[in-house]
Amino acid sequence: MINPANINREHPAIIFYPGGLVAPQAYLYKMGHVAECLQAPVYIIKAPFNAAIFDINAAARIIDNYDLEQVWVGGHSLGGISAARFTAEHENIVESLFLFGSYSDQDLSSFSGEVISIMGDQDLIINRENYEEAKQNLPPRAQIIEVEKLNHSAFGNYGLQSGDGPGSLSEVEVIELICSSFKDHL
Repeated sequence: MINPANINREHPAIIFYPGGLVAPQAYLYKMGHVAECLQAPVYIIKAPFNAAIFDINAAARIIDNYDLEQVWVGGHSLGGISAARFTAEHENIVESLFLFGSYSDQDLSSFSGEVISIMGDQDLIINRENYEEAKQNLPPRAQIIEVEKLNHSAFGNYGLQSGDGPGSLSEVEVIELICSSFKDHL
């Protein structure tokens, strides 16, 4: 993976909250490639019971332990909701929020940082009504990216989640999608 000597200190650190009941290891492959393409450190939360919702302030410990100054916080599914809750409580230290197959249940409409939301048209896991309603919680300039052939499960490596759609994007295409959307905001 990324050599610490190659980290671009001008780029923010990325703190990632895994989806609910998904082991953090399921995100190592894709987020490792994101770290490589951005030359930025990526920290993946290890939450109690594999549920980031039980440890919303985990990002604060990472920020303190590694003396991070610029951070992007986000996550997948329930992890994205957890990241949004962390951001709502710590707007002064979060530079950007990213949501993968997720939404913010907190009012972040006045958040001054960047917001990137990536949603797939084959995501049959997320509650679409909640997702559409929650768009009002994002700042008007939030970048909402809705992708054809992308399902909910594609953000991790844990297999097809029961009830999800038949997404057909390759791992490489998902990694490229994440990297390009992040690079647009560096």
